[in-house]
Amino acid sequence: MSFTTELSAPGFGARHAAAASVALDVGAGRGALVIYPSERFRDREIEISRVDGWEEQRVHTGVHERPTPAGAVLSAVFGSLEPGEYRVWVDERTEGPLATVSEASVTELALT
Repeated sequence: MSFTTELSAPGFGARHAAAASVALDVGAGRGALVIYPSERFRDREIEISRVDGWEEQRVHTGVHERPTPAGAVLSAVFGSLEPGEYRVWVDERTEGPLATVSEASVTELALT
């Protein structure tokens, strides 16, 4: 059984509408990855790829500032992934850290 959660950011204006809401679809056969990148990734896209022979097939998502009770944070959200090991790419050619996405859970990772 999977579920979908929508994280919204009330009070964001139209300029930030694309970054104001994120849907996570985690459950049977699905997990999510949330990356908290450093400032140098602001307004860029972060790519990931599976490390089980599919390294050439990358997916990407944008880095956006999101409000939290503790203050604004940068995040890149991959809201629904197959469980497995993923490589985070710092740029087009530079490998970053590995992240393990588990079924029915959200993996969080800091990226400097």
